[in-house]
Amino acid sequence: MRFMVLLKVEAAVGPDLARAIEAYDAELARAGVADPRRCAARGKRVAAEPAGDGRILAGFWVFDLESRDEAAAWVRRCPAPADGSAKIEIRLLLEPGDLTERPKPAARRRVWERAMAF
Repeated sequence: MRFMVLLKVEAAVGPDLARAIEAYDAELARAGVADPRRCAARGKRVAAEPAGDGRILAGFWVFDLESRDEAAAWVRRCPAPADGSAKIEIRLLLEPGDLTERPKPAARRRVWERAMAF
């Protein structure tokens, strides 16, 4: 299964956190969780940008894992601040084979039946 993991830190970010995120990226690559070449080709970006008095850190990874629980375990290892300034989301990425059936249209009803359905 593929998961997109989104990270946004809304607080002042120093060089220590940036280095920790780089180390986390390397750990993900060594473990085979996220392929840095594929992520880079799909637009992976971890960048610091101005935000008022400090800087923010935002980016995403694409994890190839067997379950959402495994993805959550790797997310818990992310060096994001634990002070509540970091938001991390795990999203399931669907692939073409995941959608095998076309949705069936609803049965048509007469106008007065639709009007009285509320």
